[in-house]
Amino acid sequence: MLPKLKSNDANHDHARAPFSASSKRRKTVKFVASVLLLWSGWQLICSQNRMLKDIASNLQTPSAFAAEARRGGSIDSPAGETLRNPADNSHAADSDRSHHADAPHANVFPSSPPPSNSSLVIIMGNLRGGEQAWESLYKKVLDVNSADLALIIGPTNSTSNYLYPNSSLYTRAKYIWNFREYNDWADAIDLINGTSWRETHLPYFTRKRTGLLGGVKGHLGSGAIIFMIRWFLSQQLLENPNVLDQYETFVITRADHYYQCSHEYTTLDLSNNTVWIPQGEAYGGVTDRHLIASRANVLDTLDIFPTLFQQRDEQLQDWIAVGTPESILKRVWTSKGLNVRRMKRVMFTCATPLDTSRWKRAKGEVPGVPGLLKKYESEYDQTQQNCPTL
Repeated sequence: MLPKLKSNDANHDHARAPFSASSKRRKTVKFVASVLLLWSGWQLICSQNRMLKDIASNLQTPSAFAAEARRGGSIDSPAGETLRNPADNSHAADSDRSHHADAPHANVFPSSPPPSNSSLVIIMGNLRGGEQAWESLYKKVLDVNSADLALIIGPTNSTSNYLYPNSSLYTRAKYIWNFREYNDWADAIDLINGTSWRETHLPYFTRKRTGLLGGVKGHLGSGAIIFMIRWFLSQQLLENPNVLDQYETFVITRADHYYQCSHEYTTLDLSNNTVWIPQGEAYGGVTDRHLIASRANVLDTLDIFPTLFQQRDEQLQDWIAVGTPESILKRVWTSKGLNVRRMKRVMFTCATPLDTSRWKRAKGEVPGVPGLLKKYESEYDQTQQNCPTL
């Protein structure tokens, strides 16, 4: 067994003294360095916090993002069907943009949220005119006015829309609303206030060739159809106030217009209850093919049959004396205090050789647009006076 070594405490303490002093100095240096490091880190955190606050103040708040999502989101009809275009990929695009904005290398942030479109172009009725007409709509109406597009049409697979199952309108539209089609549109009119009008009003409509009740059994033309589509549209806007509230200007039009030059309707003055329509095609009233109205007046422009069926006896006879849809449109708008102004025509009604019509078939090729036919010669001639040659 090895002997236990005896330590010399005095010599041991003497040898340890210089070592302890050196250790204390090293600890002091490390402590000071740690303090400086912590201070630098704190300054960096404060600086980053200030930067993040500046960034946050320039970005949309969560409530604003929610409101924007509601404007571009789905809208449910009373039957529960989704009314937003299923092909609308705007949400996916927004998600991609958000992902890139959060990426570590992304140092550029928007100074303000992008403005939302303030006008809505609404196409009513059947899909006609073909892709050449619709391309003119995109380029010379939607793009130049930064406008959104809505469709209110019959079922996609209906006899009126079966020619265009892959129409680009479905892709471009932000909203798609569908209405039922009727063999007898008197059944549709019943939806407004019941069936009593068949006894109190229908007997007065003895002139069955003027087009006013076209679509009702025994009547020619499409007047009942176009006015009921307006009623369907008014119900959609009333049931979805977020759509009505989002837009300042509304354009109500049809799919078969070819726009020969730019239709810059956002420059039109809509004050004083003004409604703008193109020149021509009045037929004893105002044209029913295209209008521009403000948010404050758009529902009044659509409220045709409910107002007409409020008239009784002699007054009703007076209102329907001319008997055309255009004459009733003028009567209703006048009764509501709307002021009609006419703009120079920049579009004409067109058709492809396969398009169908209840009223007038197109004839005569459009020079410069192969495969497109013009429907109303007067519209075409007025457009040529106002637009460059095709």
